[in-house]
Amino acid sequence: MIFKNLSLTHFKSLKEVNLEFAPITLITGANGVGKSSVIQSLLLIKNTSENIHRYKRFEVELNGPFHLSLGRADSVLSFMHDYNQILMSLEMEGGLITYTYDVDSIRHPYSLQVNETKSSSMSYLQNVPFHYLHAERLGPRKGLPFNPTSWIYTGYQGEFVNHAIERADQMSRTVHSSLFAESALPRFSTQVEAWMQLLIPDFRLQVKSQMDVEMVTIQYSNSHLGGFISPTSTGFGITYALPIITSGLLASMEEHGLLIVENPEAHLHPYSQSRMGQFLALVSMAGVQVIVETHSEHVVNGMRLQLAMKKATDLGMVYFFSQENGLTGTQKIEVKPNGELSSWPKGFFDQEEKDLYELLRIKRS
Repeated sequence: MIFKNLSLTHFKSLKEVNLEFAPITLITGANGVGKSSVIQSLLLIKNTSENIHRYKRFEVELNGPFHLSLGRADSVLSFMHDYNQILMSLEMEGGLITYTYDVDSIRHPYSLQVNETKSSSMSYLQNVPFHYLHAERLGPRKGLPFNPTSWIYTGYQGEFVNHAIERADQMSRTVHSSLFAESALPRFSTQVEAWMQLLIPDFRLQVKSQMDVEMVTIQYSNSHLGGFISPTSTGFGITYALPIITSGLLASMEEHGLLIVENPEAHLHPYSQSRMGQFLALVSMAGVQVIVETHSEHVVNGMRLQLAMKKATDLGMVYFFSQENGLTGTQKIEVKPNGELSSWPKGFFDQEEKDLYELLRIKRS
């Protein structure tokens, strides 16, 4: 496990928050309560470490890297503060990194200045590949560009997923033994197909390089679609899910496997959302640390179901975020050996119960 603890002080709505990470950690809660801020802080720490370690720049941009779009410096400072500093501390397997950032909205309106660093593992973090997928992934495209780097990854919006599948085939990349689908050939693309079939029955794909335009095209097929068709001829669900499946399988064979996903449930039917939760749980059992922001109870249920079936519920953890007076509070929810959750706080996926109660009340009246 790469990340152990994250402490944040005065970052956005997170005045003072401490999170303990598990092999698979799900972050849930209503809209606008600070869930995305946790992911953003990890990306800022990663980018800060790269700036300092590689370029000796004690500054981090708030807009651009990892598709961050945090606006002005004063907008990321908690409104409940008495000084213009943000503190981030990340405990990892390789040590501890602590950054104190100065906020100066006049001289540095779109960046944070690193005032103080305490690090015993900055070089360790540089060797951790971030398989990160932004909430706003690319929709259906007939073709996607080549990845200009030698690292095989899907891109932060899934923009390199076609090329990643093709390159993994060319490089004879394999998947972790615990994720190997016996129903498919060892070829990486067929393993991706097999795991996509967990979400979409009988799914098939074909990738092909178009060297003259430096793009890779992809086509999909299953029993409902008939023959192979372009992604633009079907919905968003396949296109949004494919980079997650691909990234999970790629990360399973890396020394420091890490997968961070925002909204894996996007554009998926509840059945597929549950199956996505099961897949992410299995990825974590293959040694990949998985951090997920989700609004889906089906993803949560799929995760705890899979862990319970494998008697590995100690690998999972859920955080419920809520907000009062503009400040975020967190509640840690553990997964019991039978798959049940240790608590069910108010507002935690209880809308169905409320709606059913209202329908029953209307029926009785």
